[in-house]
Amino acid sequence: MKPWLSQEFDQLFQQIHQRQCRIITFAGASSGCGTSTQAYWLAQRLSADQPKTLLIDLDLAGSGQGYPKADWSCQAADFSNHTKVLSEVLDLLPQPRSQQTILELRQPQILAAAVEQWLDDYQYIICDVGNINTANWRNLAIASISHASNGTILCIAAGKTTESEVLASAQRLEQGNVELIGTLINDQINPSLGDEIRRVIESKAKWLPRSIKQKFSQYLATNPLLQGKYQ
Repeated sequence: MKPWLSQEFDQLFQQIHQRQCRIITFAGASSGCGTSTQAYWLAQRLSADQPKTLLIDLDLAGSGQGYPKADWSCQAADFSNHTKVLSEVLDLLPQPRSQQTILELRQPQILAAAVEQWLDDYQYIICDVGNINTANWRNLAIASISHASNGTILCIAAGKTTESEVLASAQRLEQGNVELIGTLINDQINPSLGDEIRRVIESKAKWLPRSIKQKFSQYLATNPLLQGKYQ
């Protein structure tokens, strides 16, 4: 299963290509909305056509991409000693361990110089900054990293992210003068179409024989399209 080859991610890829974006920030409106997963999937989609891609884990208040932190600096001459090779054309730069590096990421001039260095080696750079509404001193303000990028993608979890969190995210983006490329809505915790049909059958079609209900239920549970699974 390769969700980054789905129609939705292909549309996102085309939009990024048309805008000629090379540095993209992924931000979440709430915790658990799949920002890190979506950032990884986009990095996979961008590298699928063979351009060299760098995924940077800057989700400093969360688990991010799940790799151990590394002692890298924005002012270091060589980052290759700290990157993780995910594929021939996709590298990962883990979360920084050093407090000094976190301070460097908040300095526009230092960050801009680091980005220019990364662009020498990579065609695309994806930054996973996690939940932008997290009240944590370690977490980077969305404006800190987005000013060095070509645009930001906001992730929302349907059925979980509240209206107030969406409005707070929009306000932060506006205050930081951040360009929003688009919004990704994560439907993972929403029931699938098949589950909803099964629920209606169980609650409304009480007149149906149990044997027929079981056949319907088995079909709905195993149909990939109705379960929203990628092929």
